Amino acid sequence: MKRFGHALVLAVLLLLPCRPAAADWTADVVDTQWFPKLSVAVDKKSQAFFLLSRQSPVRVAEFLPCATGQLLGDKLKEGDLRTPEGVYFIVRRKASGLNYELYGDLAFPLNFPNPADVVRKKTGHGIWIHGRGTAIVPYLTQGCVALNTPDLHRLDNELALGTPVIIADEVRLAADAPRLKAEAKEVVEATQAWGKAWAERSEAFFGFHDAEKFAISEGQPFAAFRSQKERLFKSLPWIQVTLSDIRALPGPDYWVTYFVQVYRSPTLVSQGVKRLYWQRGNDGRFRIIGMEYEESPTLLAANAKTGKALANEAETVTTPPDAPSEEENQAKQLMDSHQAAMEKVAQKAFHSLPLKVPPTPEDNAILEVAQTGPAKPGVSPFATDAAKVVPPPPAVPAPAQPAPAPAVPTAPTQLAQVAEKPAVSPAPAPQPAAQAPAPAAKAPEPAAPSAPAVKPVASEQAAAIRAAVESWRAAWEHGRIEDYLAHYADNAVQGGLKGKEAIRRQKAGLWQGHPPSRVAMEVLSAAPEGDGFTVVCAMDYQGKSGGRESAGFKTLSLVPAGGKLVIAKERWSKQRPAIGLALAPAPAVSVAVAAPKAEPAKPAPAVETSAPAPVAPPLAAQAPAGPAKHDKTGKEAAAAAMVEAWRTAWERGRVGDYASFYADNAVQGDSKGREAIRSRKAELWKDKTPKKIAFSDIKITPRRDGYVVSFVQDYESRDGGSDRGKKTLYLAPSGNGFAIVEEKWSRM
Repeated sequence: MKRFGHALVLAVLLLLPCRPAAADWTADVVDTQWFPKLSVAVDKKSQAFFLLSRQSPVRVAEFLPCATGQLLGDKLKEGDLRTPEGVYFIVRRKASGLNYELYGDLAFPLNFPNPADVVRKKTGHGIWIHGRGTAIVPYLTQGCVALNTPDLHRLDNELALGTPVIIADEVRLAADAPRLKAEAKEVVEATQAWGKAWAERSEAFFGFHDAEKFAISEGQPFAAFRSQKERLFKSLPWIQVTLSDIRALPGPDYWVTYFVQVYRSPTLVSQGVKRLYWQRGNDGRFRIIGMEYEESPTLLAANAKTGKALANEAETVTTPPDAPSEEENQAKQLMDSHQAAMEKVAQKAFHSLPLKVPPTPEDNAILEVAQTGPAKPGVSPFATDAAKVVPPPPAVPAPAQPAPAPAVPTAPTQLAQVAEKPAVSPAPAPQPAAQAPAPAAKAPEPAAPSAPAVKPVASEQAAAIRAAVESWRAAWEHGRIEDYLAHYADNAVQGGLKGKEAIRRQKAGLWQGHPPSRVAMEVLSAAPEGDGFTVVCAMDYQGKSGGRESAGFKTLSLVPAGGKLVIAKERWSKQRPAIGLALAPAPAVSVAVAAPKAEPAKPAPAVETSAPAPVAPPLAAQAPAGPAKHDKTGKEAAAAAMVEAWRTAWERGRVGDYASFYADNAVQGDSKGREAIRSRKAELWKDKTPKKIAFSDIKITPRRDGYVVSFVQDYESRDGGSDRGKKTLYLAPSGNGFAIVEEKWSRM
């Protein structure tokens, strides 16, 4: 199974009973005839919000960035900073009186905890989908799901009351899931049989319930529920129960079926939406562990007129009347006049069936805190996720606008594909290096007299900067999470993320199964800063499978650590920051052409900084000096970084990454073509997985517009095999870097 790919369908996964309910839930999705016509899915790892429309099959109608709880994992108790995982439903729309900074001006409360959560003794309240007064950043909330306010407003007409919301640690596509399809059919048939047994006033009706768990979710002994029903079964001469438009969604260790229910008896007419929560018992049979019911506004109006409280079939008559009462006739006439329209609405768009539930005292307490901002003494006894007030994250400075989220999903054609793009309109194409800002003395506006002159970066330092940026770019482009993280300081800041582990968590979710397709990076300018440098790069990003491109500028704070430069701070901007001077010479890493005999750099070589000259990555450092100095420090460093990345992918046995370093028509021994190389390695590595691969005596020689890289190779496999030989790689330009077009090996 792979993460959401092409045909996006989103149902929720029924986990096997043996799986611990508290574990992170991966929602596998399968298209069935009972999947809702409109629903929402939230992938917490990818921080992605999906609006799904089922028109056979399900498709993505909207694909937006979101923010969930500050900690991953399922919500188990109040205040644990986690977003709950399961199947929930929108129960209210709140569009006024909200604290704008925390919730924007629109919110949709969910039915957390649902009956299955109650059975599992999960605590907490006030889980909403809401906006935000500022741009969202990943893992921002106390447990809610936050969207950028403009995005939420665009969805306002779609997020009707009763819309199902699937929240999972990860959401994946199940192209063919026979078990899920079989279980969907099983719970739908059980729902129909339950309705039939109810209408027949049969003893079998009670067997559809798990007495122990049902009592927990309902908050009363099952004997009391049974006694009430038995009295009604004996006293009513007939009961009619009609279930229509049944939908089924699996959640973590349970299923939910929900449907339009019309109930008629001589004393009561009731119509609304009922939700049944099913769980498989030890005997293998699905039984009801809880239920929810929401009366339609039509019947609520009838109730007000007749003075009768119709809440969840609250019949109290114990003796059958001789004829329908006047109140019964009034309700029946009202029901009949609206029945056709209601059924038409349900068939066309069941999700939009207008349901209204009066807020509970607990909900009012939550709303009170949300409306007034920080909690005040005596205001509310509930410390809920929606009510908790936390200071907004510090704004990341940007030239023209507030800092966007550091990583944002892009392509609406793939649920699991996530492009790292800020939540703003597409940025203009990066400016070429030739347009780097002039020194302060030449600026059109006079510089402040006290402003210090910007120092140029020495050529050897420029080489180390370019090598570090290229190695980081290559790891990013190939989605190699460990290599990518190796370029960050432990306490690095990336947009709103703080610390390497926070960056790891986000990127692992974003790249799961769908790493970036292309990352182009051009170093434009740099300036010494303390022991390191502030570097401005033009960036062009594209996700997998032709995702939308994102162009902008990265500003990196590089500091020396462990003999190399690492990123201490990273931020993105739409406009090019005016920082530092253009590096000279400045070969573009993303353009591989024959290296010209460039003239020496213009900045005076006598200029020194207090910063020690950083060390380039290991492989680049071993490259011998060539006749073109600028080529060695630029494209040659890129070639060296590419070979090192190829070695790493090989050593770790990642066949897909390994094959991506080869040209389409590459030759490796008697294997011709990238696919043949990949297939051969995949077969070989089944039994002989690489363990250690070391290169020594590395030589990099220019050849036409590429390079010849030769080295001594020491290979060791996990089955104990080893060999030593001479390897030669022929590199040619490819995209924004190089690819292996031919590989030769001979034993030493």
